[in-house]
Amino acid sequence: MIEKKGTSPVSEISPKRSPEERNIRKQLANVRRYLAASTNDNMRNSWESKITIYKAQLVKAEARARFNG
Repeated sequence: MIEKKGTSPVSEISPKRSPEERNIRKQLANVRRYLAASTNDNMRNSWESKITIYKAQLVKAEARARFNG
C-alpha cells in the first residue's frame, strides 16, 4: 500500500460548513451590523426580527448538513 505524505489538496478536504450555512451566517452578520448602526426603533425591530428568522434558518441548515453529511 502506498502511503501519502503531506496534506491533502484543498479539493479533497470536505468543508466544515455547507454553502447554505455559510450564506446564512454571512447574511446574519450583515443584519447584525445594520442593527448596530440603526438608531430608529422601527428599523431596529425589523432587524431584530430578521435576526430571529436567520437564526431559525441556520439551525435548520446545520441539521440538514448533519443529516446529509
